[in-house]
Amino acid sequence: MAGLNGLEWKSFWNSQLGCLKGCSEYLGIDLSDAWLFGGTGAAFILHMDEQGFGAGGPWYQGPMMHLCNNLGYTVNGVYGFKTDDDFLVKQRMAWENTRNAIDRGFPCYGYNLAIPEYYVVYGYEKEGYLFTGFGADQYSGRYDERVFVLPPELKDRLSACGEQAYVPLEDAETNAMLAQLAGTRGYRLKGRMRMVSNGGVREIISEEGDWIVLQGEGFTSWRDLGTIHIGLLEMYWVEPGRASSPSDVVKESLEFALEFAEGPRKWVQPPYKAGLDAYDLWINAVESAEPNIFALSYNSQCWAECRKHAAGFLLEAADRIGGAPSVLLKDAANLYQEIHLHLQAAADLLPFEGKSDDHYKQPERFQQIAAHIKQARSAENAALSQLSKIAASL
Repeated sequence: MAGLNGLEWKSFWNSQLGCLKGCSEYLGIDLSDAWLFGGTGAAFILHMDEQGFGAGGPWYQGPMMHLCNNLGYTVNGVYGFKTDDDFLVKQRMAWENTRNAIDRGFPCYGYNLAIPEYYVVYGYEKEGYLFTGFGADQYSGRYDERVFVLPPELKDRLSACGEQAYVPLEDAETNAMLAQLAGTRGYRLKGRMRMVSNGGVREIISEEGDWIVLQGEGFTSWRDLGTIHIGLLEMYWVEPGRASSPSDVVKESLEFALEFAEGPRKWVQPPYKAGLDAYDLWINAVESAEPNIFALSYNSQCWAECRKHAAGFLLEAADRIGGAPSVLLKDAANLYQEIHLHLQAAADLLPFEGKSDDHYKQPERFQQIAAHIKQARSAENAALSQLSKIAASL
């Protein structure tokens, strides 16, 4: 087994940022959460389709990945889909690149090594990746209370389902045991259940109740990478570099944010939109007759987290840069604090819990959510104008 001791995953809704935070810390690069989100531009983007999906936006070979260079490290890797003609080649490239990077002491991370999140890869052995992250470890962070240690008797029962990625759970006794386990922390597994797994981590989802995650071994065969869920293969390694000056970090991040908000086709492909147009899709999705609860609840948390760190980034930039730009930066931070306030309120009204859709579908709830997003849109419009002034002043 080859591995990097001390490499850890950090708990963010935007889990790719959590991986980058863990990788930068391992490399000895001192970044606040806000400087990471802001310096990559992630704090300022909004990327949405008609249902409300779109958290994260485009990363691979895109501006946000290139902006990492300003923060003192470089991200390289392999990206592809199961439907690509050269998919098997990309799988092997990812495996060879990761082993080479770890042998040289460089941290790695990839997508969907367990459930559809990004995970830090700290090592390799035999024929697979060793990783840490949601469901692979006990940690303090987002929804840690939903991660359960798998009792041996349940492990034996669930192992009998084989290695399929998506399995309907039809044994009444097994389901009763799962419901009892979830109930020890107040969660209810009701109705039909299914299990989603890749590697040793298992996600249990019930159609009429909650969801839980059963902690498992952080190991996945390299041949399984990119084969389940949406068939997306991503595996990266992170190398140290030289950080840019605070003025350059801020200027280039905000220039990207302003251009991205215009929705250029080179970065924003249909059915997605960006910036204020994305807000309009979001509002329409909330006010639709059949809102997509999963999309809206998850993505609301992700965008609220981004705007929280946008405010922090701008305040940190004001301290680092000083002078005349600091006044503009502080004014912009106030606007993003207002945006975060409304987006977090919207997210809190529609928490990402996995309950049945009917649990949330009260008209007054969605009226409040829409009102908060509309107020956030108005503040975002003013904030983009302020960012333009800041970028021009640097």
